[in-house]
Amino acid sequence: MVLLVALSACTSGSAADEQTSPATPSAPTSPPSSDDDSTYVALGDSYTAGPGIEPQQPDAGLCQRSAQNWPTLLAATLEVDVTDVSCSGATTADLASTEASGVVGAGTDIVTVGAGGNDGGLFLSLIRACTGGTDACGPFVDQQTPPILEQTTTDLAALLGKVRSDAPRATVVLVGYPRIMPETGTCSAVGIDAADAASVLTAEKALDDALATAADQADVTYVSPLQPSTGHDACAGADAWTNGTSPDAGDGIFFHPNRKGMSAVAALVAAAVDR
Repeated sequence: MVLLVALSACTSGSAADEQTSPATPSAPTSPPSSDDDSTYVALGDSYTAGPGIEPQQPDAGLCQRSAQNWPTLLAATLEVDVTDVSCSGATTADLASTEASGVVGAGTDIVTVGAGGNDGGLFLSLIRACTGGTDACGPFVDQQTPPILEQTTTDLAALLGKVRSDAPRATVVLVGYPRIMPETGTCSAVGIDAADAASVLTAEKALDDALATAADQADVTYVSPLQPSTGHDACAGADAWTNGTSPDAGDGIFFHPNRKGMSAVAALVAAAVDR
């Protein structure tokens, strides 16, 4: 049950589909609009927003945006202003609604998008299937994950295309997810047995491939933290970029990036933007 509550913060889905509670925030229905002079706009879900990483942004509300999330760190590195409308629980459809509100202006220079893990309830369904010893993990990954990711690819490519249309001069970057599971084996920090851990890793890689395909279809840059986070999974102790089931207080929530992870992703994106 602890695992399910942990993942709910990034998998709440659309506000139109589910009720909102402090544990399951949904995307903002009326995000702030930016003018055409906005330099950088960040769209994303909880892996972008940084729930549980203190301090939180004063206006974060249920979106749980951290003042130390990777868009904030990236903006500081690039010395630009950022309009951060990332939101814990956001799906690609939620981000499309946010984008349609006018938050991305014609004069925007940089747009980052971090999404896909919540689409079709992927993350939450994966954890439900892969914990508790029900033998449901492998079948879920093999049978249900592919159609979810096929739709995610289509939806993300459409969102990225709309961003490119609305901000024709912008550098648009799709950003993926750092790994939770190690390349082999498991550990007590994640509470998933070895066989199911391998299936979770398969799903992580499949999601990464889907995001890469969406970026390619939209002709935008894709930054994948999956391979760079090898050795920094939730089993890596002090070197971990993502938390297991017992995160340190104020350093993120279960199965989400911690401060080290946010800093690492910011560096990866900065390198891509500076090319």
